Amino acid sequence: MKALTIIQPWATLLATGKKRIETRSWRTSYRGGILIHAGMARRDYMLDVCGGREERLLYFKGAGIGSDEDLQKLPFRAIIGQADLVNCVRIDDAIAELIRAQHPDEYTFGDFTPGRYAWVMEDPVVFDTPVPAGGKQGLWNWTE
Repeated sequence: MKALTIIQPWATLLATGKKRIETRSWRTSYRGGILIHAGMARRDYMLDVCGGREERLLYFKGAGIGSDEDLQKLPFRAIIGQADLVNCVRIDDAIAELIRAQHPDEYTFGDFTPGRYAWVMEDPVVFDTPVPAGGKQGLWNWTE
């Protein structure tokens, strides 16, 4: 099955359905089931996740991830869930503005810079027990 490594807390947000769009610099023609792999990177929460901006922090707090302590409790270096990748759309000014205006939480959880790609996910499932796994760059095949 295909897998995608995502940095925490975005991996958990996607697996729990609090985030439905994964933004990437590259497109994919793949559609179907995709495993969500939480990478091993651990970064400064307020600086990297929220850009040091309190208004962004409100959306993360609303999703249950409001502090460094919350972030450290999340699983790392493991497959934590799956979703269905149903579309991949090139982001332009109109799409970015639409997401910002109608879904400010989603906008906060992604990088909707025009020219990037929105990977649209549906039917997320969080696994009861994370499966330890090393990740890879790009879309990769999980064979175990």
